[in-house]
Amino acid sequence: MHLLLIHQNFPGQFRDLAPAWLTAGHEVSAIGCAAPPTGTAWDGLTFHQYRFNGIERPTLLERSDAVAQLCLQLQDQGIWPDLVVAHSGWGESLQLRRIWGTTPLVVMPELWGQASALGFGFDAALDGLSMDGDPFALPNLVGDLAIVQADAAVVASTSQRDSFPSALQGQLTLLPEGLDLNRLGPDPQAMVELPDVTLQAGQPIVTLISRLLEPLRGLRQALQAWPAVSAGHPDAQLLLVGDEHGSGYGVERPRRDGHLQDAIASWGHGVDRSRVHVVGWLEHATMLRLLQCSACHLALSYPYTLSWSVLEAMACAAPLISNHGSPIAPELNHNRNGLLVPFNDGAPLSQPIMNLLNNPELRQRLGTAARCTVQERFNLSRSLEQYEALFQRLRRDNPEDATA
Repeated sequence: MHLLLIHQNFPGQFRDLAPAWLTAGHEVSAIGCAAPPTGTAWDGLTFHQYRFNGIERPTLLERSDAVAQLCLQLQDQGIWPDLVVAHSGWGESLQLRRIWGTTPLVVMPELWGQASALGFGFDAALDGLSMDGDPFALPNLVGDLAIVQADAAVVASTSQRDSFPSALQGQLTLLPEGLDLNRLGPDPQAMVELPDVTLQAGQPIVTLISRLLEPLRGLRQALQAWPAVSAGHPDAQLLLVGDEHGSGYGVERPRRDGHLQDAIASWGHGVDRSRVHVVGWLEHATMLRLLQCSACHLALSYPYTLSWSVLEAMACAAPLISNHGSPIAPELNHNRNGLLVPFNDGAPLSQPIMNLLNNPELRQRLGTAARCTVQERFNLSRSLEQYEALFQRLRRDNPEDATA
């Protein structure tokens, strides 16, 4: 089967799926705006890149036009896929039905945006503030159109499905991208060398990972809790992984509680700052080794998209602390496969952190159960089977596609 995958930042959600489809013998082509992926896992991939001349921040409609033009060029070259799978959040799927006719179309609408996804009405630090307009109005409309036009729409998590209006939820298929658990798991001998520290599994290491270090992923709560953790467990180390600069998902980050370094400076003299490491963004393999070393992974979040790093932490059996209302919360049972805390109580977060650091049996129990959760619900092997069944059904339902 010839699969055409479309994602502006390819591979994106196809990171593990596409190499597996190549291995399974499918012909895989991809369209993206970023540079093509490299490495032996991508041998056999045909990549087509679309570009913008002089446009720094293309709109959803401009992306739609760019993808449409590239698809028409592929048709002129005699290239016609058996099935198209497109991430719809950036407008790239808008014209695919018109161009590819009855060729089965699967879209990935990532999230139906609401004010709470940016913290309004959820984060107490934003009380009294409101959004400037509705930044989700157009993306939500584009997502709705994508679902209506597609033969199938898949979402990766329960929380993402539940973000959509009830009238649309019945049209969504819950199908995680999945993680390759054959190469991802716990390692009691794990070690990771970073520029200013070498860490080993078994040490009191607390991790927080976010594409951008911002309130969206619970940074403020971690910083508020750390002085008490440091006082109660002086040898504990805090690892903050992510970019300190830029704006989160196109929205200016709230600044009421100050910048990261300002918050650290406000701790006073009782906190050993040499045990707090802001390490920037890490290579994926290094990040996984860090998760294998983690004694406590902080996964607090607004009700936004589910981060891969959270699932990878669980796959590595890192014990997890998250909050009620987070994207991972529907998959957690408190004190069984993770710990759940209120989002807006930063100081009490210190106690569950110390409970994990001081109790290796608790860490083992929660971490093992977290990995079992990923094995049951987010396993790549299972996802591949479900995707294959979906693809075969769509092809049976669309026997007369435009390749005939």
